[in-house]
Amino acid sequence: MRKINSSKDKVEDEITFSDEVIKNRIGKYGAVYFPSNIQESIEDILGNETKKEILHDFFKALKKYNEFTKQLKGSKLNPSLTVLLYGPPGTGKTSLTRGFSKEYDIPLCVVETDRLVSPLLGDTIKQIRNVVELAAEIAKERGSFILFFDEIDAIGSERSNIHEVGEIKRAVISFLQVIDRINYEGVPLAIFGATNHQNQLDSAIWRRFTFHFSFEFPDYHLRKKIIESFLDKVKNAKIGVDESIYTNLNDEYGRIQGISNNLEHKLGYIVSEFEGNILWDELHKKSEMKGLLELSKGYSGSDIERGTKVSLLKAINTERLTYELFYNSLKLVGGTAIHVERQDVLSDRRNKEINSKRMGNRSSNFSGPPEI
Repeated sequence: MRKINSSKDKVEDEITFSDEVIKNRIGKYGAVYFPSNIQESIEDILGNETKKEILHDFFKALKKYNEFTKQLKGSKLNPSLTVLLYGPPGTGKTSLTRGFSKEYDIPLCVVETDRLVSPLLGDTIKQIRNVVELAAEIAKERGSFILFFDEIDAIGSERSNIHEVGEIKRAVISFLQVIDRINYEGVPLAIFGATNHQNQLDSAIWRRFTFHFSFEFPDYHLRKKIIESFLDKVKNAKIGVDESIYTNLNDEYGRIQGISNNLEHKLGYIVSEFEGNILWDELHKKSEMKGLLELSKGYSGSDIERGTKVSLLKAINTERLTYELFYNSLKLVGGTAIHVERQDVLSDRRNKEINSKRMGNRSSNFSGPPEI
């Protein structure tokens, strides 16, 4: 919006979407982050170097959106600033996005999709349209904006699933339509979607998102760096860290590296630590003691952070973090992989029970609407 100041006889900008207005209006759909308030930096999220390189290009284009769209205007290629992040919880999907939001000085709203889903007919569709259209208006005025749908599977699950009610199927269609409209109109709005259940996403959702980034549990190389980064933070807090933690960590890493290289030489391929127990069985032939890297297999970066925080409760009192204390704290919190496996087993069991009950009642009504 613009207004004329007759006394100075010049045009001044009047900001409609101030930080406070954005927080009040779109904040009802989720958490709003302004760059100055974001703690994470891109460097804090270790690994993911290929993703970071692509996302740097993505955000540079978002910041130069007008120039970008003018360049593509004659080519009939509408830019699609959409990114799908998928993988286990705690692997950095939201944190990395916040880091880029801070780096490129772009406000971000992390939409909690459970706030969009309503038992009332039509409300879910209305909420989806409202949040995207509001974000689009903010983006137009501010130059750019990021809308991040956490647990996007809640509104984007597979329409052919016989267990999904008609309201959710219509919500999927509505979501697809609103994304298409944003892309067609050339709005500088980046739409991110994150899910821990990528197999449940509708195939059309996959196609609407230009970039697909898979986040996995960190391997032992990356876990070593993550552990060391948190130990450095403990040191920065003026708490002593026993040198034995670093010594044991480096010794274990060297042993794993040596065994991995030997297995690769014998078998002709790289043995993944996540496929079977070949690597760990070979390690135990020389030593039965489980180290930090083996213990933390299937841990996310967030799991290691939680374990570090647990260890601090006692280390603050003793003013020293010991190997035993750190090891036992990591063991106590457990890894996300175990919880994911349990949830998958329970989910499969529940689906089988539902299927057996409904096998005799399936009809053409369950086929779902045609694909968009």
